[in-house]
Amino acid sequence: MSKIMTVLEKFRVVEKTDNEKTETVKIKESKMTEQVKAQKNDTKYQNSENNAKSTKPPMREENKPVVEKAAFEKNKNIEEIYSSYELGNGNVNTIFMLGNFINALPENLPYAVRKASVMNIVNASNTNINVLMSDGEKRLKVLNQFASDYSNSVTNVILKHKEEIKKLKQMIDYYEDEIAAKQTMLEEQNNIIKYETQRINNIIGFFKKEE
Repeated sequence: MSKIMTVLEKFRVVEKTDNEKTETVKIKESKMTEQVKAQKNDTKYQNSENNAKSTKPPMREENKPVVEKAAFEKNKNIEEIYSSYELGNGNVNTIFMLGNFINALPENLPYAVRKASVMNIVNASNTNINVLMSDGEKRLKVLNQFASDYSNSVTNVILKHKEEIKKLKQMIDYYEDEIAAKQTMLEEQNNIIKYETQRINNIIGFFKKEE
């Protein structure tokens, strides 16, 4: 338990009690609340600035895909994917806040202890865990939707390219046959001319030959 106290003290989410031997983890509610509120206020301030600089797009239906189903020219990173669905990628009021709390605890602690400690931290920060879990589920849905749209779009482009390649191969085969036929025609025509030229030269040569 001393290890968890040290880690939690490091992240400034708990404070030491007068009795260091006690196994009760005292949650530092006031400091945690101030930190979370400060982060929330910073996020609200940044959002207000962004809204002042740009016109907010019209609201979309929750279940309506936001990503344009056009051909993708390159891969997108996670930030770009979330942005396409109007989702942020910060640590405030998102599933990632829970991840930070979990990572603040030693991995060798029993699962029950880690879970109870995280729940205590969440309660101390005046955060609704259902909201954070809902955010995680929404992100999973968004990622699955994007993966499906991306796969369908790129697969369609691949199929179109393959169809074009098939047509080009058929065209190449046609022209190769045409080339072979023309080469045969040329050879035959040359033979005809050569035979006739030789025949005429033989006649002319007969009279030019000296006795």
